[in-house]
Amino acid sequence: MKAFKTNLTTQKVLALLNRFLDIRMGVLGAISMGLLVYYINSDHGILPALIAASKQAVYTLFFGALFVKMAENVAVQFEDRALAILCGGLTPSLLTSVLTYVLHAIKGTPEPFYSTIPTMVLGTMSFSLWAFLKHRSTYQAKQ
Repeated sequence: MKAFKTNLTTQKVLALLNRFLDIRMGVLGAISMGLLVYYINSDHGILPALIAASKQAVYTLFFGALFVKMAENVAVQFEDRALAILCGGLTPSLLTSVLTYVLHAIKGTPEPFYSTIPTMVLGTMSFSLWAFLKHRSTYQAKQ
């Protein structure tokens, strides 16, 4: 009986995490963005590139997962598709671009601006696409 209660607690924790984070997209983003930032900083040596890539990967794992869920949640707030995509794509993109730059600038990444460009470009595209898909699936289901 005790294992059953623990399992319910685990399910509740996972449900709560799923409400605010998209872990699958966080992991995918962490791997891809970490590799990109490593490549961008690789001219400065293996260790600085690994440190920059690790910071980016850890940041993207958590904040990328959070911002993907934010894009979904914002997109379904507007019935107008263009407004939903604009707000659902740009809000998390602006937040993550600023936070990524601050992370790299404060922590001594050799190329902080260039390390932020993939976040700005890929983040805007992916958050907008994610918002579009979530909006379409939500409002097609209601019709």
